[in-house]
Amino acid sequence: MVDNHPQRAVTTLDQAGYRPWTGTLRSPWWSVLAIVRVALGLIMRRWLFWGLLGLGLLNFLYHFSFIYLKATLVVQSRDFARFLDGFKLTGTGEAYMTFMHVQAGIAALLLAFAGSMLIGADTRHGGMIFYLSRSMDRKHYIIGKLLSIAAIVSLITTVPALILYIEYGVLSNSFDYFVENWTIARGILGFGLVLATVQSLLLFAVASWIPRTVPLAMTWLGIFVLLTALGRALREMAGDRRWMLLALWEDMLRIGHWAFGSLPENRIPTGTETAVVLVGVCLVSLALIVYRVKAVEVVR
Repeated sequence: MVDNHPQRAVTTLDQAGYRPWTGTLRSPWWSVLAIVRVALGLIMRRWLFWGLLGLGLLNFLYHFSFIYLKATLVVQSRDFARFLDGFKLTGTGEAYMTFMHVQAGIAALLLAFAGSMLIGADTRHGGMIFYLSRSMDRKHYIIGKLLSIAAIVSLITTVPALILYIEYGVLSNSFDYFVENWTIARGILGFGLVLATVQSLLLFAVASWIPRTVPLAMTWLGIFVLLTALGRALREMAGDRRWMLLALWEDMLRIGHWAFGSLPENRIPTGTETAVVLVGVCLVSLALIVYRVKAVEVVR
C-alpha cells in the first residue's frame, strides 16, 4: 500500500534517523588519504611497530651523536674530523647510504609481519569489498595501499636520513654544505624512492596472494634471503656476476650506490642492468596486484 501523504512519509523518515545529505561531495581521490590514515593507525597500535621503530631510533641517535660530535670538533681539529669520516658515519654520501640500508632492513622486518594486517586482512575478512563498495574505484584502493606501505618505509628510512642531512648542514654554521653537497639530498630522495616503490609493490603482490601472517613472513623474508643465496651460488658455479641480479636486496643497494654516484661504471652488474631488473619486478608485481583486485566482485 502506497502512502499518499508526503508529510507523514517525511515524519516517518525523520523518526527512523534518516537525514538528507547536505555536505559537499569530494573527489574519490580523497579516499586514498583515508586509506593511508587508517593503515598507519593500525600499524601504530601494534607493539611490534614501536619495538622496531625503537631499534631504528637507536641507529638514528648513534649517527645523530657522531654528526654532532664532528660538527662541534671540526672547528678545533680538522684531523680529528677526518678520523671520524673513517667510520663512515658523518656527512658523506656513503654514510647516508649505509644508514638508509640498515634502516631499510628494519623496515623490511616490520613489513614482513605487518603485511598481513595491511593487505592480507582485506583479502581474508572482506575489507577489500568494504572499500570497493564505497564511492571509489579499484585504482584508488591500490594506490592507497601502496602509499600506506611506502609511507611506513619512508618514515623509517628517508625521513631520518633527511633529518641527519639537515642537522649536519645546520651545525656546520654555513649553507656551503647544502650548496656543495646538494647531490647527497638527491641521493637520499632517490634511494628512498627506490626502497619505498620496490618494497610496497612487492609486499602488496605477495600479501594479496599469501594473506596469512606466518606464510607471508616466510615468503617475504625468503624472497630476499633465498634469492640472494641462489644468486651467489650461481655466480660461483657459472663465474658470471650477472647472476647476482637475482638478489633483489643487493639490487636495491646497488641502485643506492648509483643514486649517490658511488657505483663504479665498470662494475658488473651495471646500474642499468639492475634498474631493468627492478623495473621488471615492479611491473610483474603490479600486474599480480591488478589481477587480484579485479577478481573481487562488488555489487553497489
